[in-house]
Amino acid sequence: METILYSEIIRRAVQVPNEKARAKVVEIIARRGKKHWHAGEVMIESGLIDREGAFYPVDIFSGVMEEGDIVIKKYVKGRETPKSKNPQFLSRLIKRSVEDAEGQELGKIYDFELYAGSKPWIIWKVLVNPPGLNPAKRRLRIPTGSIDKIESDRIYLSTKITGADI
Repeated sequence: METILYSEIIRRAVQVPNEKARAKVVEIIARRGKKHWHAGEVMIESGLIDREGAFYPVDIFSGVMEEGDIVIKKYVKGRETPKSKNPQFLSRLIKRSVEDAEGQELGKIYDFELYAGSKPWIIWKVLVNPPGLNPAKRRLRIPTGSIDKIESDRIYLSTKITGADI
């Protein structure tokens, strides 16, 4: 499976055909689904001084390699605003607290795992760092389908998470 972390895609260079300016990925917008989330659009910035950014559909990318630039297979004009009505910016979910169905805090989000082998990309798992400094606590990989509600400071899960679920 071609999974890649959100933190490995962000700030990665993008090769844009017919343009000499360097561009980079700065944001991924997710659409919530029943089983998992889809990465609908990607924000790409170009230029060092002006930093003009635009939103592009995931379909234009030819692939995401482990290392190196992301290549655009066909160039389309980007949009100034996201296409979706209620955009879910992944960067805004980083460091949000996660609670299970019983109200127990599981930790804070530190990254996302994406499956880039499909179009659109699938946001497969939410990676959560448990609270406290105890080294015995394990980081959690929570499926995006188990997220019930997203609020401004917390994310609530629809079920209780146990070690067998992760």
